[in-house]
Amino acid sequence: MSEEETKKPAEVTIAHMTVIDENNPIKLPDKFIEALQPDQGRYAVIILAPNTRIIRIIPTNSSSVAKININIGKLSPDFLRQMGSIFIRLGIKTLYSTGLCFTQDACVYEGYFDSSELESVSVDTIKQEFKSIPGVASVTIDMLEA
Repeated sequence: MSEEETKKPAEVTIAHMTVIDENNPIKLPDKFIEALQPDQGRYAVIILAPNTRIIRIIPTNSSSVAKININIGKLSPDFLRQMGSIFIRLGIKTLYSTGLCFTQDACVYEGYFDSSELESVSVDTIKQEFKSIPGVASVTIDMLEA
């Protein structure tokens, strides 16, 4: 066999099978813990999307994460551009974001950002900026603590 044939292919993901049992918490394998180490600190936000049953574990630099929930009464074609420009203008980088439209007149956007992003901007300022987008019905920001 040539060296190329015996060479292990590059891996894109790490996988591990487990049993889901409410009496036995899931323990992450060492390989996962190594891969998840944040640049600083030792924290992560765990996000479950119940409709897809996909869990995301996202390393963070601090022990708290802000979750922004934006209810959109009427989604405008310009909404995502306006939202993106607010994040850029305020200097906020999201850890994760998602959205879902139930009907043309009922959409939700959710985003998560490390609380260290709040050093230069207040939660109230963020709320007001997003409330100013046409079609936004409500904005809430909840803090998740480790």
